[in-house]
Amino acid sequence: MLIKALACDFDGTLAFEDRIGPYVRDTLDRARKASLRLILVTGRTFFELTRVCDCLELFDAVVAENGAVVYHPGSAMIRDQGPPVPARLLAELDRRGIYYQVGRVIVGVARADEAAVKEALLVAGVSRDLIYNRAALMLLPAGVSKGSGVQHVLRVLGLSPHDVLAIGDAENDLPLFDACGFSACPGDSLGAIRDRVDWVFPGAHGDGVATAITTLVLGDRLPVQRSPRHRIAVGWVAATSGPVTIPARGVNVLIHGDPHSGKSWLAGALVERLVAARYAVCVIDPEGDYRVLSRMPGMAWAEIGEPAAVDRALERLRQEPTESVVLDLSSLPHAAKVSVIGQALQSIRDIRRLWGRPHWVLVDEAHYSLHPDGVEPDALGFEDRGFCLVTYRPSWLQDGLVRAVDIFLLARTTDASELAFLSAALPPNDDGVEAVADVLARLPRGEFLMVRRGAEGRAGVLTFVAAPRQTVHVRHLAKYVDSEVPPGREFLFRRAHGEAHGTANSLQSFRRLAAVVPDDVLTRHAEIGDFSRWVDEVFADPELARQLRKVEARSRRGELADLRRAIDALITARYGGGV
Repeated sequence: MLIKALACDFDGTLAFEDRIGPYVRDTLDRARKASLRLILVTGRTFFELTRVCDCLELFDAVVAENGAVVYHPGSAMIRDQGPPVPARLLAELDRRGIYYQVGRVIVGVARADEAAVKEALLVAGVSRDLIYNRAALMLLPAGVSKGSGVQHVLRVLGLSPHDVLAIGDAENDLPLFDACGFSACPGDSLGAIRDRVDWVFPGAHGDGVATAITTLVLGDRLPVQRSPRHRIAVGWVAATSGPVTIPARGVNVLIHGDPHSGKSWLAGALVERLVAARYAVCVIDPEGDYRVLSRMPGMAWAEIGEPAAVDRALERLRQEPTESVVLDLSSLPHAAKVSVIGQALQSIRDIRRLWGRPHWVLVDEAHYSLHPDGVEPDALGFEDRGFCLVTYRPSWLQDGLVRAVDIFLLARTTDASELAFLSAALPPNDDGVEAVADVLARLPRGEFLMVRRGAEGRAGVLTFVAAPRQTVHVRHLAKYVDSEVPPGREFLFRRAHGEAHGTANSLQSFRRLAAVVPDDVLTRHAEIGDFSRWVDEVFADPELARQLRKVEARSRRGELADLRRAIDALITARYGGGV
């Protein structure tokens, strides 16, 4: 289940005429047995709540007095979240004949007395926020709300707000909705509340809510992927500049494209946006392409040199609800990676079923570990959703994985066998565009095709431009040397009068051309610093650029006997003997 906790209002939501009925109580008991955490949230004074609610022991925590009092039934611990009511305020209310109820922190009055209450606050010199709740008016310290109380409880319980469903029916429940990932209300709620929530549950009061908990929440049938509020931006429509988003929960995504087509860039951008929205993400990185993401707040990086390091790294996900982590497996022998990835995925599945996080698992180079002879399907838990697979060989993946993908984000693809596989695997297109395979074969670098599974097996298709990255994407060095630069960013070897002697679109081709172009072409570029400038601006490799600047300076001073050999030696030292 995506929902790991319920934060429920009392009056009008769980209770009717001051009581939680037997059907609602039985439903809450079933929810607890299904490992759902339960939080009761109410505007009532704590004393009054204990008088009317005889099943507080069902709840992991109680937020009373509209967020001003937090109570944990298991330990009988009670904590006020604000100061007590000043006696001078109560005296002014008495002087005006205003009926009120006073709690540990809250003062409740009738909404009809609002004008007189404001005057009493002014005369008493007391600062209190006025919170509306149908016909009632609550006086609370500044910043105290149902939302602030629930946020405190979630920290204590170690829950992520993204895994909590808030259920309420009145104006004072709006901050509660804001504090939780999802929101719902019974069908007889105020109109403004019905317009605000993700779902309106049929029926009235507790019985309607209890039925929804049984059928939708416990049945894991809440359509979370359809919520318009929970979306992650991935770019803009190429033709119209309209925003392109995907659901933040409840879907599986596959990112595919030729090598060096931009798929890793897009995958990194997706992770950045999920982490920025405080979703917990685990990136399984076989080749060390995602370490740069650790520069983001809330994102950790762990080098996995042995199987035991996996559990140590995943402990972060157990302890901190909004923590994300990159598992870098690049130092492992290739033969060991599949086994370690299988171990990691099994551990992640266990953590998710207990805690609901990580909300997303990204597996890079998925074809190496999720092929038919790779990781066991039971270890993956793909049916739980929240997976993003990145690959240039989707045809190598286990059959069931591609069928369980909800959204395809596709970059340029020229491999005939992969185009044939995608043509057969993708759902039929109903948007009136040309065949997906034809579009992919000539898709410009930096543009992507989104294919979404729709109703009745049909597909929605659009072309989009990827959103910018927050962190600079640097490939693993073993692959980086062969990365092709976008059109217009190549290095052109030429003489001063413009005669061309070759164009390099990667560091590999640059190294090869530097070995054969005429001497005067090579020295001219060194004199004006072209080599270091290109590497710095196009590849964002400041270390290689720094070393090239030193070589260029020595060449200008006539201190370098062999410029070609120096350039070749720098690139070889930086990227290994494989170049």
